[in-house]
Amino acid sequence: MDFVEKAKQWTISKNEIQVSYDVVNLYPSVPIKDAINVVINLLNNDQDYKKYTKLSINEIKSLLELCLSRCYFLWDDKIYELENAGPIGLSLMVVMAEAFLQYIENKAIQEALNENPPIDLKSYHRYVDDSHARFPNIDQAEKFKEILNKQNKNIQYTIEHENESKTLNFLDVSIINTLKGKYDFNIHRKQAITNIQIKPTSSHNPKVLDGIFKGFIHRAFKLCSENYIEKEIEFLIDTFIENGYEKKKLIDIVKLMRQNRRNNINDKNDNQQQKQTITLPWIPRISPKLKKNFKKAGYHVVFKSQHNLCNILTSKNKCTLPINSNPGVYKVTCSCDNKPYIGETKIQVRNRVKQHMDQVEKGNYRNSALALHAKSCNKGINWEKAETIKTERNKFQRKVREALEIQKNKAVADEGGLNLDQGQYVTSKFWLPFFEYLKKSSNKKKT
Repeated sequence: MDFVEKAKQWTISKNEIQVSYDVVNLYPSVPIKDAINVVINLLNNDQDYKKYTKLSINEIKSLLELCLSRCYFLWDDKIYELENAGPIGLSLMVVMAEAFLQYIENKAIQEALNENPPIDLKSYHRYVDDSHARFPNIDQAEKFKEILNKQNKNIQYTIEHENESKTLNFLDVSIINTLKGKYDFNIHRKQAITNIQIKPTSSHNPKVLDGIFKGFIHRAFKLCSENYIEKEIEFLIDTFIENGYEKKKLIDIVKLMRQNRRNNINDKNDNQQQKQTITLPWIPRISPKLKKNFKKAGYHVVFKSQHNLCNILTSKNKCTLPINSNPGVYKVTCSCDNKPYIGETKIQVRNRVKQHMDQVEKGNYRNSALALHAKSCNKGINWEKAETIKTERNKFQRKVREALEIQKNKAVADEGGLNLDQGQYVTSKFWLPFFEYLKKSSNKKKT
């Protein structure tokens, strides 16, 4: 849509030609080191960059190098690494690719203007990796492609020329030179498109189904020239009829959209935006009745989509962290009759437990109460049964919870526990009756 709006303003001569350039394998081909230098140069030349961040340019460069230092991919159960390339799925790569393409294209345009005679590049517009350009003849278009391709060996462009009828397919539009000073536009569909749409018998809110058809009609009005709109609308109606939709309803939708287009009326109801909105799941027969009742009560009702098959199948298979992977208060028991050891840590509990194990192995009895206990106990500490009692990142709250858990579990040495002290901040025995009450309540539930 952005391209069509711009191209409508151009004056097109009869003899000029239009071509499209396509970058081969854009994201894997962007040379990371060169692209980082380009971004840093852009920041150095931007006097306002400090308005966007508190980081220095050197810090930004270090972060870019860190985030883009390695690029792995999996193929045939083997892991490979690409050198001087960035991960395709990383959003940062969009910025890097755009900055680098702008850099080499600006160089190419300057070089083209300095040719003898200069290349007459009438326009050049790129969207991600597809570019549209206009030249007086094919030779200049090919020459400009050569200039583009020599800017960097990693970034290479292919070219597609307009056909004999002065038509070029670019993005999702066909661009036709009318030979009258303007372009005409029509919807372009690749041959692989099957025209299959969501069936009207599917369990969707009917407004969603209508909205899909309206979206295609809206695109036709926005992109197609006047002499191509009717043919496109006829094609869309036939396509949706083939998918099971009622012809009369489709025609009525088109009539309403034509009327709104002529009157320049927005489909949204301004009064609805002032009402409180109720969100409901779509349930056939039930949801329309609920909407009707809510509407009478003065509410605006919208429907949310149901869970799809992907969500249903994967809801119970989400990745979870291994146990004891957070900081907090933890408990370690021994196979003997002693009460447990209670501790707190700012690192992952499992890593803290490993530190205790290392102290036992090295015999550092002064550094660990568990190591001191292991010295005199031959039954063995249950390292594999260590558990997190409470995940907590705040130091003060961890310390308080640790002291309370020591009291609750009677974990101090005087009461047969493994702890050498009673913890910090909690010195009162006020909570002991409450702990006894909780213990009795828990036993009653078990019985």
